[in-house]
Amino acid sequence: MKGLLLTMGLLLLALPARADSYEEHDYILNCSGCHRMDGTGSKNVPSLLAMAELRGKPGARAYWAQVPGAAQAPLTDARLAALLNWLVQRFTGQSPNPPYTEEETNRLRRTPLRDPVAQRIKIRDASPR
Repeated sequence: MKGLLLTMGLLLLALPARADSYEEHDYILNCSGCHRMDGTGSKNVPSLLAMAELRGKPGARAYWAQVPGAAQAPLTDARLAALLNWLVQRFTGQSPNPPYTEEETNRLRRTPLRDPVAQRIKIRDASPR
């Protein structure tokens, strides 16, 4: 029996980790429940694959930090900044410039959006900078 338990334990240690980084781990725990593992979202939750259409538009950067799921996530400001940097890179193909900082996320998340859907439409329909 001890041999079986030891073998099972060694096999579990040999399995690849599901999350490759803290950011991916934070995404799995805090975002994937609504946005799904692949970011596709649902009828009521925007697809993160559409982040590229907002990138570079006025208000998009603040929007991503102020949507309720981000602003109210049980993450430190530093972890939220790292997660936002990872999300933008992952779903737009470009790193945010400048990268989100702990100070910026602290400031932005203090005012979560009351109507993120309306704000998203407003940003989407705006002209790029």
